[in-house]
Amino acid sequence: MNLITRKIVFVFIFSVSAFAHAEQPNITGMFSTFLHSEKSGDISGAEIHIVPNPIGFSAVVQASEGYTGFPEVVSLTVKASTVEFTIPEQSASGFAPGKYTGTISNKGILLHGPTGLYQEYFLPRAKSLWQ
Repeated sequence: MNLITRKIVFVFIFSVSAFAHAEQPNITGMFSTFLHSEKSGDISGAEIHIVPNPIGFSAVVQASEGYTGFPEVVSLTVKASTVEFTIPEQSASGFAPGKYTGTISNKGILLHGPTGLYQEYFLPRAKSLWQ
């Protein structure tokens, strides 16, 4: 292979690799719909903050329908842009207990929960209400 051919092959491989990487959204980040009502003082919505840990990823989850639940750390299973976590029965996070799956994009996470308000729920990438 001559020098020009090697350069073309290198540029092609680099371009394909960069393109494939660009399509994969960043798993980590803050996803939030929390809103504070000036009138009543209530907080409504949900937040999911996904962070790396030494063996994969964790999420801090918290939801509210008037008053906030307790922040809870849950382990995530990640496959490409899909995440999965389970809220335990004794949770006080504000999320209904059960299994949740989410599809992450550059815009946010589309969450599918077991029941209730978060059965199909979109959380955009946003700053936390608490920031």
